[in-house]
Amino acid sequence: MPSLLGIRMEGKVQKELKVILIIQTDVDPEMEEEFNRWYEEEHIPMLMQVPGVLSARRCISQGENPKYVTIYEHKNIDVQKSRSYQKALETEWTKRIRPHLKNFTKRVLFQIYPNP
Repeated sequence: MPSLLGIRMEGKVQKELKVILIIQTDVDPEMEEEFNRWYEEEHIPMLMQVPGVLSARRCISQGENPKYVTIYEHKNIDVQKSRSYQKALETEWTKRIRPHLKNFTKRVLFQIYPNP
């Protein structure tokens, strides 16, 4: 396994590592029901059809904000650059939901253990 320094320094190594994508957000209360339907009926099912998207898990924070947390696992960083991934992010329903998201954060992490 390459050293942590090697992972940080070499873009080529990063392309070979699994990616953990963490999305955190709140949503306007009047859109919460539709937000949850969108996530479960369209967004996650579409993303799970994208080659290289390995898993998706939704969570609710216990007493902390942002309330909603989604954790995705991708084969590598290139998955997020694919045409099918981008298409899944730009649906009409997504465009309707997006303005109602608050405190949105996105973290992209490279998995270094266990060995990918």
